[in-house]
Amino acid sequence: MKLGEKIRLARLNAGMTQSQLAGDFITRNMLSQIENGLAMPSLQTALYIADKLGIDAGLLFSDNDNKNVYFVTRKLPILKKAYADNEIDKCIELCMNEGDECDEAVFILAECYMKKAYEYYKNGKLRLALKSADTAYKYATKSFYSSDSIKLKYDMIEVMVSLISPFVKQTKHKDDEIKVLKECYIETSGQRPYYTKYIEARKLIEEERYEKAALVIQSVLKDKNVELPLVYLLYCDLEVCYRELRDFENAYDISQISKQMLNEMQQ
Repeated sequence: MKLGEKIRLARLNAGMTQSQLAGDFITRNMLSQIENGLAMPSLQTALYIADKLGIDAGLLFSDNDNKNVYFVTRKLPILKKAYADNEIDKCIELCMNEGDECDEAVFILAECYMKKAYEYYKNGKLRLALKSADTAYKYATKSFYSSDSIKLKYDMIEVMVSLISPFVKQTKHKDDEIKVLKECYIETSGQRPYYTKYIEARKLIEEERYEKAALVIQSVLKDKNVELPLVYLLYCDLEVCYRELRDFENAYDISQISKQMLNEMQQ
């Protein structure tokens, strides 16, 4: 890429007009000629342009396209701010086709894809959740930073999906590991209060206190903020309660709802 093209690309990436970049140092017309390859900037002018764009001047004069230098000096600060502001999609867009050689950017990408995985899971999109979790783990293993936290989150998502639908995912974890990972997910999830009620209902069912369990489940289902996989589990338990209470009509209705939910989550 020629010098003028590099300057123009860097300016556009910075969201600057020619007048803003030119400032009082050179004319807009001169900058236009430089970008179009009709004029060569002096060293002083090139240093001014690089400083105004916030990039290393060596990038402008290098024979090869050192995208990593540009990414680190210009885009990484924007990426870190977007991540701090929880702008996940913006982070991914900023790294599109770039940033693969920057450890910090790669790890941020891993965290972003894992956050998307959890959002997909909470919305009942099980396959998309697994796909995003896979992507997150792949990025994490490419980074210099430890991938342990990403691996743990990946394992939790895998186990939770497998508990909802072995058809979508069958976990290789052993029973004791599944129990720990499930408890870890519940402990760290923003849905913990709802899961506490779910566990309470499960205990009541084990004690054959079906009417009380049904009341607990119904109280949770009234809240529209409960994640869909948990709603599905609650409906499954509610069906058990109605069936044991010999309320077969409601048991049938609930079974149809849960089947429809499972079909949608497995797509």
